[in-house]
Amino acid sequence: MKTIQYFFFVAVATVLMAADCSNKDSEFYNDVFVTSPDLVTVESSDVPEDQAVYVNASIPKLLNATNLTKPLDIYKTTGGASKLNFSYEVEQQVDGEWEYIEITDAQLQIIKGTAQVGSFVLGSAVYNSVNQTYEYRVGLNLPAGTYRLSFGYNSNANNIVELRSESINNNLFLNLNSPNTTDLNNEGYFNFTVN
Repeated sequence: MKTIQYFFFVAVATVLMAADCSNKDSEFYNDVFVTSPDLVTVESSDVPEDQAVYVNASIPKLLNATNLTKPLDIYKTTGGASKLNFSYEVEQQVDGEWEYIEITDAQLQIIKGTAQVGSFVLGSAVYNSVNQTYEYRVGLNLPAGTYRLSFGYNSNANNIVELRSESINNNLFLNLNSPNTTDLNNEGYFNFTVN
């Protein structure tokens, strides 16, 4: 009789555990998704001596987001995430074809935030506790040529910059989708020429 009770208990426990499981990655990884437009911008200099292209972000701690009635406190929601990470890549036109280029440390002018280079740039907007803003400003100094920059690395979206909080422990990871409606063309590129 004890064997039947034990078997019944194990069967019920298995069913309850299976019913509680989720196959949604966002529940397993503790993710939350928010949208707010034009948080990351791209600009080129008007000064002939400065041919750099700058990628900028100035994201307030209290963020007005689509479909939220109150501003989202990014810092509090993520348990004090010190960075918001995003990526971008650069292509150069060579003989009428676009080719991805490797960016080197020497080609970056890091003013605010941090950046890691390779076949793409991993940018990090770093939290500034004085003005309560996540900040990023990095210039790209490239040799003469025709280029295009996109935020599509690790993404299928054309004109959306995908930022992810660098949360620690069991805090929420904020996935911040930021459509760029001002700098990118319909295909999701910022085109520029360096003379």
